[in-house]
Amino acid sequence: MLLPLALPKPRLEALTDGIFAVTMTLLVLDLKLPDHVGGDSSRVLANLLRLLPHLDDYVISFVVLCLYWLAHLRLLQRVRDVDGAFVWLNLAFLLCTTFVPPLTSFIGNNPEQPVAAVVYGGNLLLLVLFEALLWRRGALHLSNESVTDGVALWAFMRGRFLFAGGVIVLAIVAALVEIEVGTRVGYATYAYLLLIVVGVVRPRHAASAVQHRHPPRG
Repeated sequence: MLLPLALPKPRLEALTDGIFAVTMTLLVLDLKLPDHVGGDSSRVLANLLRLLPHLDDYVISFVVLCLYWLAHLRLLQRVRDVDGAFVWLNLAFLLCTTFVPPLTSFIGNNPEQPVAAVVYGGNLLLLVLFEALLWRRGALHLSNESVTDGVALWAFMRGRFLFAGGVIVLAIVAALVEIEVGTRVGYATYAYLLLIVVGVVRPRHAASAVQHRHPPRG
């Protein structure tokens, strides 16, 4: 009988990085500059101003993808090897990342449609879910020597992902409220930038806490 073998982690890392690179590049395709603007400077300015709603959606989606990629990078640094369950969860996670460019374009072109806000935010919730499941699998079953307490690591990460999910739900609700009251400001999508608190600020705070809880072994 053949025994189950650990799958090559570098292959998974290469696939993940490649798909993230392509996905983040495709975001910019929604920014369509005019081919011919002539000598009318006011027309040039008007065309550039039309890009602003798409520009902020592009930047926000790019930053959010960066945060997901950074969290995934931190996870793989703590994983010894990967198994079939981890790989399939990773593939589902990557599937959701590929939906970000078309959904960014969809919400940019349909800011007054509730379904656009719900579908865009729903996809980000799926990304949070699959990345959380990856962290659970990695922390509890596949962690390397850098993890002294897999249960404690998963408990901390679970809180982070619950917070991230709450931010996304808040952004969806805010977008629906904006649509309902008929405002054209579009501040709701900026709520997604609160994910930076999860991706940047809290990990630094957590690193000092973990170091205090688990001092280096001499």
